[in-house]
Amino acid sequence: MLLQPSVKNYPWGRLGGESLVAELAGVAISETTPYAELWMGAHPSGPSTLPDGTTLLNYIQQNPESLGKGVLEKFGPNLPFLFKVLSVAQGLSIQAHPDIPLAKILHQRDPKNYPDDNHKPEMAIAVTPFEVLCGFRSLGEIQTYIQGK
Repeated sequence: MLLQPSVKNYPWGRLGGESLVAELAGVAISETTPYAELWMGAHPSGPSTLPDGTTLLNYIQQNPESLGKGVLEKFGPNLPFLFKVLSVAQGLSIQAHPDIPLAKILHQRDPKNYPDDNHKPEMAIAVTPFEVLCGFRSLGEIQTYIQGK
């Protein structure tokens, strides 16, 4: 079964043919469109689609046994991950994701800003060269910077 990924066109994505996302997605490429993220999964805001046009989300809901007994017992009728490929043209802000208990509380209190009640563990694998900032300044450096010294 072949899946068609969902493509996210965020402003920070690489333009047109420079984007690995556009290349991997196999979409008609516009050289002025930023292709930022390719999603393979069943996330409600960008599920993959099957060749017949059915979303992976709908397929899993109609065929939960397709996930296998172990996944179904542990996670219910939900795909427990979202595979993403990013094609980044500019610096991105830090994202901090809550653990499962906090995600559930935040989602219940404010579903508009916390639309997902699940945690988001992440792993990054570079397929092209990129730069990343790891870690933070020491508390003393941060205080000095804030105080303008």
